[in-house]
Amino acid sequence: GDVVLTPAEESMATLPENSQLRPHPENPGAWPVLQCGRVFVLPGVPKFFEEKLETICHAFFQKREMPLRRVSLSLDEFEVVTALNEVVEAHASVSFGSYPFVDGSVVKTVVTLEAPEEDLLSMALSDFLQRVGEEHVLRVDNCDQLRDEA
Repeated sequence: GDVVLTPAEESMATLPENSQLRPHPENPGAWPVLQCGRVFVLPGVPKFFEEKLETICHAFFQKREMPLRRVSLSLDEFEVVTALNEVVEAHASVSFGSYPFVDGSVVKTVVTLEAPEEDLLSMALSDFLQRVGEEHVLRVDNCDQLRDEA
């Protein structure tokens, strides 16, 4: 039959409005963590508190691979600055990095691009390559290392 709760039990079983139950990422049957806005309600017993940290960390630190490209150029960094500044302004959702190499190698500058979505990255990359001049592009790849492994 129906379970009748005392007022105290009902109060303890009632969740605040707009709250969210966060299940354990690897054990959905475990007790969830209650989140109310930016506040997590945690048990006071250290052993149980520690068990819930994994759930909270999973909520904040979900690993998400972001599309990236590495562009190796035959130009010195100062020769790329104008094109890079223009493309940075035109593609605000893309992160850019510029790394000069002064060791006499063929690669003089490496520019990295990283975006939350592949289509945003592709548009920014195309724009950058057009602005810098494809004749100066030695290589474009998906590597996040500045130099090729020797």
